[in-house]
Amino acid sequence: MRRDRFIFGAVSFIVFAVTMQLGLPAARAEDDLRLGREIVPTAQEIRLVVDADAVDYTGSTRIEMEAMGRVSRFRLHAEDMNLDSVVLEALPSGGRIDVAVEKGELGLVTLVPTSPLAPGRYALRIDFSNDFGTQAVGLYRMEHDGHGYLFTQFEADDAREAFPCFDEPGFKIPWRMTLVVPEAHLAVFNTRVAEESVAGGQRTVVFAPTQPLPSYLLAIATGPLETVDIPDLGVPGRVVTVKGQSHLADFAVQSTPPLLRALERWFDQSYPFDKLDLVAVPEYWPGAMENPGAITYSANILLIDPKAASLAQRRTLARITAHELAHMWFGDLVTMAWWDDLWLNESFADWMGDKITDEVFPEYGTSMSELGAVQEIMVSDARPSAQAIRQPVRPGDNLLQNVGTQYNKGKGVLGMFEQWVGAEDFRKGVLEYLRAHNWGNATADDLWAAIGTVSGEDVASAMATFLEQPGVPLVSFEVSPVGGVRIAQRRFANAGVEMPAQRWKIPVSLRYSDGRTVRTHTVLLEQESQALALPAEGPIAWVLPNADARGYYRWSVPASMLATLTEKPVQTMTARERATFPSNLAALLDAGALHGDDYLQALGGFADDPDPDVIAALASALENVREAFVPAEMEEAFAVYVRRTLGPALDRIGMQPRPGEPEGAGLLRPKLLGWLGIHGHDEKVREWARGAVHALLADPATLDPSLHGAALTIAAYDGDRALFEQYRERFESATTPRQRQQYLAGMAAFRDPGIVDRALEYSLTGPLRTQEILRIPFGLSETPAGRERAYRWMTENYGTLAQRIPKEFTSFFPYFAGGCEPERVESARQFFAHPERDSSPTRVSLAKVTDAVGDCARLREREAASVAAFLTQHVGAR
Repeated sequence: MRRDRFIFGAVSFIVFAVTMQLGLPAARAEDDLRLGREIVPTAQEIRLVVDADAVDYTGSTRIEMEAMGRVSRFRLHAEDMNLDSVVLEALPSGGRIDVAVEKGELGLVTLVPTSPLAPGRYALRIDFSNDFGTQAVGLYRMEHDGHGYLFTQFEADDAREAFPCFDEPGFKIPWRMTLVVPEAHLAVFNTRVAEESVAGGQRTVVFAPTQPLPSYLLAIATGPLETVDIPDLGVPGRVVTVKGQSHLADFAVQSTPPLLRALERWFDQSYPFDKLDLVAVPEYWPGAMENPGAITYSANILLIDPKAASLAQRRTLARITAHELAHMWFGDLVTMAWWDDLWLNESFADWMGDKITDEVFPEYGTSMSELGAVQEIMVSDARPSAQAIRQPVRPGDNLLQNVGTQYNKGKGVLGMFEQWVGAEDFRKGVLEYLRAHNWGNATADDLWAAIGTVSGEDVASAMATFLEQPGVPLVSFEVSPVGGVRIAQRRFANAGVEMPAQRWKIPVSLRYSDGRTVRTHTVLLEQESQALALPAEGPIAWVLPNADARGYYRWSVPASMLATLTEKPVQTMTARERATFPSNLAALLDAGALHGDDYLQALGGFADDPDPDVIAALASALENVREAFVPAEMEEAFAVYVRRTLGPALDRIGMQPRPGEPEGAGLLRPKLLGWLGIHGHDEKVREWARGAVHALLADPATLDPSLHGAALTIAAYDGDRALFEQYRERFESATTPRQRQQYLAGMAAFRDPGIVDRALEYSLTGPLRTQEILRIPFGLSETPAGRERAYRWMTENYGTLAQRIPKEFTSFFPYFAGGCEPERVESARQFFAHPERDSSPTRVSLAKVTDAVGDCARLREREAASVAAFLTQHVGAR
């Protein structure tokens, strides 16, 4: 997510596919919601008669199946649809077999033949009818500029809402799709058009059969769509947009071919599918989805206005495209056997996407910019509610529940293990894994075995310690008074929190100095404590226990060494190491190993850092300070600290872009302006924002595109009702997805209580798309007062919200209770205990919020006085 030349029905491949499927792990005995393997699909044909201007549709499907033994009943999926006709036939005779149909939960349909089926081949024919979805999942309808469109989002279990199928990733089969649409509409599927005809005002499009795919990777788009060709791909390619937006496709057209070529070189294999469409979807929950041959994107990511393109937009598109294209091999060519390995698909694609974007567009600094995401997930991984990367998944589970861990912890761990075994051996192991499982299913264990065989290292057992248990290790380093050094590990925990002891096998990379020479040393830390022999010409002056910031662990060194590292950070650390240093300091603060005043003093040492990514990390570190330690009476003192800490960086790069400036400066400037204008109370920045918005509303071309969002947000902070209404009007009349997104974000930034109420009302009554409804209330949660108001709004409107968004997203509503106030968490606990709002995924979210709020409250109680003293005595309010 973010996600063919096969002869349809070829007998030799079907036997191979069935054999592989039979080798999949059997469903757990207690889990009766998994499909069995007594009968398996081998190919499926689907015909849909769809009109994007209607509200419902009809369809038919033919599923070829193989009975592996005598079968008295079997199941497939068909959720919330009418099954108008169900016919089972024996093959090759075509003899009809009567079946009874029983419907169950989660879309399960049980078919019971009048007598048990003998081993052999069968065909199941089903005619069905259904309504289009309205929540941007399944096969759903939306409108744009008065035109109807149909799109799909099937991951994880929503293909069953569109047509009958075996809707589990382990069933990987060829598909043949036929779409009957109005003559004026374009039809898009995963493969090329094989046949097309027009009659009676309808267009019938028969697509070429797919390579073997699971149902969740199928994609459909229809409506008055426009296309722009993408040359130089090696296969036919297009950008597909809704009517009137094809002029926004230029950057996607330019950036996709070099990214695809770089991936083909890394994988040592050509793109494995027969065409590549990039489909821009205006109403869409994911950032993007890796449907082979028809990658779907949120329109605000894929479509970029060439007249108002910011570097941040271009970097985001390049990174997400690289991520989705990496899936073509890792996830599509070879697919997970079950959802418990979803993390591997996403972690690998995110890790690979960053690597490839750095190669093709080094000016974007993608890997550096993503360091913060890995550091952020370590924060939640230090709490009792932390979840393991890999964990059992039952049918109906919310796969989004652990998405941060799947993406960011996963890619952090992959990067650490690549550093340990070596980049080339890691790559060779991946290629061996892909060759062994082409067009089939595999598990993470298969990958570790391949990498271990190539590298000669016990990758599987070491990796298991990071995959099968939650938490993040703390690696500590000490120098013995009598000589020698020692490295130790324990589970990292915040102060006041007790958690079970754990042990990892950690590839630790140390960089150290003896005062003369800087060296690097790598060790696999397996014990609680291990002595090390570090080559040196004298006493160890300092050690950085996470060389190049590749390790997924927190670290600590004696206070004297920490002071040495922070005294001249540019001389002792690389840019990557400096960019992660503030987050590690914050972790030590959370753990009670560092006091609040010392933390602020240390952060100030990075104010003059020349690297924009380090300054961005510094600004992010200040967010922890603001949330935990800045009540209303300390806002001005904190504002002075913000101006002194971040102001020099803005002075260096300037408030306006300069010809020839580094790309990083352009990416950093909006963040600095936002921090200084809002939290730094910098009147010069606020005055700039008011003037910039006035000019922007008159003529967008007068303001550099990279500054639009920052100006709109800063000006809104103390803006009036008239300005809010101007934002609303521009949001509703936006001609590009980016404009729409920026004005919606601007509406979430107003702080006047009356305007806040108006904004929350608009979230439910305005013309917002499904995925936009929660943008304003979550945006308001930047301040304590805003959090409380947004929480009350959620509780008052829970029923309406639950009807308008996909059910899996309601499990995230407990996050409205976040912040630093335990009283609100207690209120949320009571609210979500109601049977209509209680669910296992909701309880998981509530546990995470409870832990986070508890950590913040304890930190505030423990260190608020020292922070207040520092701000007042060493900075002073003025």
